[in-house]
Amino acid sequence: MPKAKLEKELKPGIARFIARGRASISSDTFPAQTTESKSGWVYKRVGFPVKIGDSNSIYVQMMGGYSKRKPVVHVFNKDTNQHMELDWDLRDNEDALENVAEFSFINVALERDEKGKLIRKRFLSELDAINYMDEHLHDGQEIYVSGNVEYQRYDGKISRSFNITNIGLYDGKDNEEVEEKAEMRQTYLLESTALPRDWEKTLKERNEIVVNALVPQYVGKENGKEIKKTLAFPQQFTIQTTEDKVDMMTKAIETLFKVKKGVVREIGLKNNIVHGYEKSTGKIQRSKQVMELIQLGIMTEEQIENEETIGDRSVDKVIFKMPLMNVDGEKSDFMLADKYSPEALIVVEDDEDIEENTSVFNEDDNKDEEETNADAMFGGLFK
Repeated sequence: MPKAKLEKELKPGIARFIARGRASISSDTFPAQTTESKSGWVYKRVGFPVKIGDSNSIYVQMMGGYSKRKPVVHVFNKDTNQHMELDWDLRDNEDALENVAEFSFINVALERDEKGKLIRKRFLSELDAINYMDEHLHDGQEIYVSGNVEYQRYDGKISRSFNITNIGLYDGKDNEEVEEKAEMRQTYLLESTALPRDWEKTLKERNEIVVNALVPQYVGKENGKEIKKTLAFPQQFTIQTTEDKVDMMTKAIETLFKVKKGVVREIGLKNNIVHGYEKSTGKIQRSKQVMELIQLGIMTEEQIENEETIGDRSVDKVIFKMPLMNVDGEKSDFMLADKYSPEALIVVEDDEDIEENTSVFNEDDNKDEEETNADAMFGGLFK
């Protein structure tokens, strides 16, 4: 059977996030007035943390407005999915909105009616959504946020932003505990150098390795230079395991992340976002008195371990959770393909032209369905 021809031009992939937690809103979170740029762009920007548990948070943002030179809203046609411009004054016109695709809207649900049911609003403009959120979003509220993950580069540094497209109060049952979490679904690109050297040894010793990957990101302009291409931006993610699952995780890594030379693998992953602090225990030598209390049964080994903290450690990681799945009728498989030629990896330096074939490294939710399929393949590894 002939080999599939490798593609030489990157395509955009999945880049979405979801967070459930508590809004952290202060008196100066929302701007009182719009800002106007030199080019006549009138806009507002808002950003705030969503607290996940006691030690984690995710910073989400929204920005938008209109051009005074050409006041329009950029949307997509619901029938053709083609881009179109809607006059700014028609952004609330119901007749005009009939032709707009659903994914063009920002969905907000921050009010309840007399029966306690959420009132759902939708906006075409981020500016209108920000003004509404300013009035109805309060500190400490349990909220659900989702949107797009975007990567940008400035002065040689790559930043990642979580841009809100949906936000609302948690709509669980009465007295139901909120499942606080921060996850992202992301398309990654992997070369043969993705796994670190001696990764198997490192995994056994530390129960953790860091994978050098890339993400596809469409870039219109960068630093004033017109690009209009999907570029590959370097990003890392961490794989963690436990001593009793090292062998299973090793097998999973070989299947998912070990790539042959001369190809670029495209893979979709669901990962946890960890930004905050974590307790670190390290190797602590116990005194004779502590050992005696354990032997006498006054304290257990587990109780001692919970108290043996060296301190809080700052953490900013994306931690592998499970592969995304493709489900086609009665068949399912990982969202994985050796799809691209290395020529597809276009890296643009800040002050240089587009350079091709540059290796960066040298050494909503179908949750139940995805986890059931992955569980069958790897025996409960992805939990």
